[in-house]
Amino acid sequence: MWINGGWLKTAKTIERTSPAHGAPLARFAEGGEGEVGAAVAAARAAFDNRSIWSGIPGSERAKAITRWLELIVRDTDRLATIEAEEVGKPIRFAKGETEWAIELGRYAAALAYQIPGDLVNNIGDANLGLVSREPRGVIGMITPWNFPLVTLFQKLPFALAAGCTVVIKPSELTAGTTLEVAALAREAGIPDGVINVVTGSGRTVGEALTGHPGVDMISFTGSTVVGKRIAQRCAEQMKRVGLELGGKAANIVFADADIDSAIDGIAFGYILNQGEECVQGTRLLIEESIADDFIRQLVERSRKIRIGLPDDEQADVGALIHEQHMEKVLGYIRTGVEQGAKLEIGGERLTGDGLGKGYFVAPTIFSGVTPEMTIFREEIFGPVLAVTTFKTVEEAIRLANDTNYGLGNGVWTKDIDKAIQVSRELKSGTVYVNTFLETSVQMPFGGFKDSGLGRENGMDGLLEFTEVKSTFIKLGKRGYALPHTV
Repeated sequence: MWINGGWLKTAKTIERTSPAHGAPLARFAEGGEGEVGAAVAAARAAFDNRSIWSGIPGSERAKAITRWLELIVRDTDRLATIEAEEVGKPIRFAKGETEWAIELGRYAAALAYQIPGDLVNNIGDANLGLVSREPRGVIGMITPWNFPLVTLFQKLPFALAAGCTVVIKPSELTAGTTLEVAALAREAGIPDGVINVVTGSGRTVGEALTGHPGVDMISFTGSTVVGKRIAQRCAEQMKRVGLELGGKAANIVFADADIDSAIDGIAFGYILNQGEECVQGTRLLIEESIADDFIRQLVERSRKIRIGLPDDEQADVGALIHEQHMEKVLGYIRTGVEQGAKLEIGGERLTGDGLGKGYFVAPTIFSGVTPEMTIFREEIFGPVLAVTTFKTVEEAIRLANDTNYGLGNGVWTKDIDKAIQVSRELKSGTVYVNTFLETSVQMPFGGFKDSGLGRENGMDGLLEFTEVKSTFIKLGKRGYALPHTV
């Protein structure tokens, strides 16, 4: 573990097996309540001493974050290799995600220069008002296993830019890159105690961190079930919470779309990260008049998808995170067949070509999916696409919104009026038009409904880690009058 600027070992450890090779891969320290307490104490001391981090100029924090990012750039290949092996994803995607994390960090560093505030100067000559934003305090961050570095960097550099200090609990399955970048922060000159990492399970470390009175906010990315539990615990303590949770994104393809682009976008959207993606395009809503030909072309496109080991530079899809999750995904596929959906391609575990020791599932497409089917409604978190047809714009919107989730959706049409109309009516935090899973660091990310609370990225991502303070100033010796009573 990384606490107060140094490594801390424990007698108990967690063994991590490679999801692609089935062989021992890593060993992490298994922390508990005591280690969480030490990490929170370090973060609290670093925050409360304003000369260390929270009270220094934003420009100085920006410079320190930038130095840190330069070291991450230097170590990109090593970090990407760790992430690819731990998650089971292809190395080229791990490299791209590391580069995206760096881009998020650069933007967050720039925001440290321009944390907003207001001067209220129209309340009379004798009065002046200041509205300022102050760092929220010690932030507990709990991150998932599917995108360990990206999900961390949608939080960490923004919290640092705001002046907060942090205690991070990464997934016990994929803690490697989090520990590495924490150590790089010290090399970059970020003071000890500002970034702390406690490894271990959610049952011990996560529970201790969520319930610790010295933590001012919890920022969590993960399942909706766990997110709701965290929200309840935080509500009991009046503790702030940010939640980025599950999704059931739909890609709506209209007959007037650029078909070739849409096929590529839908294929990318359902296989990225083996489908272990909260904004995965797991539902395809296709206009009935073009459905048969579109599905045929999409199936042919899916036959060209390359499944491979993490070091395969050409691979499109890797291994699922562990055996239990693979069995869960295969169970959803069996349910889809049992409930009457038509299996167009895939549906099985892959064991040939050196994949037999890992947890690989073939890209899978179902057609004839109806809204009452399980694969339409529940988050599968695997490379499975459910295809449903529609006849009208209104029906497409209704089908897309027919879910408890609201993280992201896609719209494919050459008619910009239609694109804007549909985007306005979709109940999701993000809408992609004629693309999918493409965005900018300046744009906030988060969900409606069961997909979460709050926003990450953009200026909103920094403001999540601030508190608003109003300061009312009486100018001159004007005396003091009792306020009027109502």
